[in-house]
Amino acid sequence: MRSLADRIAPILLVNEVRTVRADDLWLSSSYGTDAVALHFTWKNDEPAIRALLPDLEAALPASTRPHWGKVYTLDGAEVRSRYPRWNDFAELRAQFDPERRFVNEYLQRLGL
Repeated sequence: MRSLADRIAPILLVNEVRTVRADDLWLSSSYGTDAVALHFTWKNDEPAIRALLPDLEAALPASTRPHWGKVYTLDGAEVRSRYPRWNDFAELRAQFDPERRFVNEYLQRLGL
């Protein structure tokens, strides 16, 4: 992360680092494990953010799970592989939304 500081600083508004206790929520970033959460609030410069994200994501451990409400560039297969109960959730989603009324472009990208 430090090696990216010169690229992060110009587009960063706020950064937060916090610890999160393990939980049992299937699609939680801390499902089954205590975690360290890194939060970035970016300035309104989407091209610069999109250019940085692949390098930022590559600097993090492969076990890092993206937050559903944040911007990231990992492809759907990679995101799915990081959530141990992904397939259970996908089955449940299919059961409760068989007509796929609640699916959008974002969820399709993730394979839901």
